[in-house]
Amino acid sequence: MRMRFFAAAPALVLASALTGALGCEGLRRAALKTVDPTIQKHARWDRERIDGGYRLGPYAIVTRSLQEHAVGQDLGRPTDGPRLPGWRYELVLEVRRPGHNYLARCTGHRLPTIAADYGEIADVANDRVTIECTIDGRDHWKLSVDGRLDKNIGGELRRENAPAGEAPGVVEIVMWLARLKLIRRHLNDPVAQVRRDGRAVAAMVIARPEWAWVENSANAEAQGVALTALAAIHALPLGFEE
Repeated sequence: MRMRFFAAAPALVLASALTGALGCEGLRRAALKTVDPTIQKHARWDRERIDGGYRLGPYAIVTRSLQEHAVGQDLGRPTDGPRLPGWRYELVLEVRRPGHNYLARCTGHRLPTIAADYGEIADVANDRVTIECTIDGRDHWKLSVDGRLDKNIGGELRRENAPAGEAPGVVEIVMWLARLKLIRRHLNDPVAQVRRDGRAVAAMVIARPEWAWVENSANAEAQGVALTALAAIHALPLGFEE
């Protein structure tokens, strides 16, 4: 046994070296294809550990509380409905940068669909997920997300009492990459983005280690709120990486 171990050791070292050489850039090549190319021209912020959370660029991100509750245990096993209970998550997330604080209070749901059994057989999660957040910065904002895990998901980031004509930000959670318009590939490292007026103002790889890009021309409030929204999506364990 010992001889076999030593014979295998050089192969393990070589594999480790190749993985290190490839790095996250190579492993995340597919995910990077889904990040808006314009925002990728801006500096990329990589995760740095801090007490209680992590940092992306000038932003410190800390989960203050995350509670999990089972819902729908009384669904039983109907013939025409979902067989499994769902989950509700209550999140409080704080994002700070010098001179700016943002607080997100969110409720996330993951609920089985009627097609849940078929998804289990196909080894594809198709639960419905929803996110509702209030984000307090200088202004008050609302984040709304609704979709299924077997598709890319969309949502809105809207400022309360916004001036007439101000369009909400468009939220994208990209988990699937289409190839040749026929074959879909699930991303191990999903990407979330916020677009405003057709251009991305913030993007984030919502997997460890987290990466983020923020448009420099965005004002501090729009920048901070967009990043807070993406960090809240990431903090809710709704199955985006499954």
